[in-house]
Amino acid sequence: MSTFYHGDCLLVMQHDIPAESVDLIYLDPPFFTGKVQKGSWQPGAMEISFDDSRRFWSEQQGDMQQNSPQWMRHLALERPDFASYTFYMDRRLRECRRVLKQTGSIYLHCDWRASHYLKMVMDEIFGHKQFQNEIIWYYRGAGVPKTRFARRHDTIYFYSKSSNFRFDPDPARMPYAAATTERFSHHIGNVRGGRDYGVQTLNPKGKHPDDVWNDIQPIAPSAKARTGFPTQKPIELLERIIRTSSVEGDVVLDPFCGCGTTAIAASGLAREWIGIDIDSSPREKGKFPTAFDVIRNRSHSLFEEATYISRDLGEIAEMDGYGFEGWVNEFYRATKPSPDKGIDGIMQDGTPIQVKTYEIKYPVLSQFITDARYHPNVPQPVKRIKAVSQTGFDDGARRRKFEIETAEGIEVELVTPAEMLTIAAPS
Repeated sequence: MSTFYHGDCLLVMQHDIPAESVDLIYLDPPFFTGKVQKGSWQPGAMEISFDDSRRFWSEQQGDMQQNSPQWMRHLALERPDFASYTFYMDRRLRECRRVLKQTGSIYLHCDWRASHYLKMVMDEIFGHKQFQNEIIWYYRGAGVPKTRFARRHDTIYFYSKSSNFRFDPDPARMPYAAATTERFSHHIGNVRGGRDYGVQTLNPKGKHPDDVWNDIQPIAPSAKARTGFPTQKPIELLERIIRTSSVEGDVVLDPFCGCGTTAIAASGLAREWIGIDIDSSPREKGKFPTAFDVIRNRSHSLFEEATYISRDLGEIAEMDGYGFEGWVNEFYRATKPSPDKGIDGIMQDGTPIQVKTYEIKYPVLSQFITDARYHPNVPQPVKRIKAVSQTGFDDGARRRKFEIETAEGIEVELVTPAEMLTIAAPS
């Protein structure tokens, strides 16, 4: 089943996507633009200021400094904003490698601002021997500067996870130039049955594709296909990548799916897809986030076939009791017993869950532990219970947690959505 996740792709890949379960990854992350992010620096922010980044790096004395490459730590001294961006991408690309199958491939779309540094990141994570192509996507348009050459291409880095990866050039082949066909036919006619080792047979399907793509143009500003997303890419670009590096039934992942072009292309080519987007634009209560709303408007059939899962704190905070309970059970892969008898969910390891939208206090935990002991579906003796509150816990709940753990040896977990959605430190 194809799935759209609303949240940070790092968290989603860590929590929701198993290792070696994806056949193809295409990602078109926000480019490093050098613009200032208003307010304090946050892990999800792609446009960050120099001062915020310098403070961010100076405060990192543990995991981030130890787990970033030496060249990135050096870069942080001179360009902390850019180092923050590359570290942001480094962590997400490492998760991309983890979820990619051994036969899988990854295409990273970037531009001149960060392409050379992102290639260093890719070489370190995937290995320079797994680099396959630096694809140049050349397009018309752009301005005509007075002091330099016009910038009219993006770069797409193509890496594989191993030397055994899928690649079929046929979907990307193009007709030979008329002059080539004529010259080849003329040469063959002159050989007349004799041997000529200098002649290469022309493939009837067309010439082998090269790493400069100039036959696909960006979507015109006035085109009906325009969604309003500034990073929208033409569907033909995604179809070429998907056709050449996957087969029907494969799983295609786009960690920065935006307006959903990858998902739409994958669905049209009979592939399963996973789309992730962190977009948290203001919206009316109960509405989907902008990214998924755009996808729904572009393709109603795609919307109907996809599962929607939220990993966004703002959206979770708006859920009612029923919705929040369902979200917690989905997050922990728990099942709701029937009748519940005071237990809202049971995890696969037998841990019972209690879910509340309000602040949990002493009496709630006392009743919860009693209900867990007598529930027919909870394995006995109880070793662990998990209480989840949408708003938090008071001191009484924390005191009851201490009493249960000390007197009865039962582990008590008090968890909020913010703690559930905390991104794990690098390992």
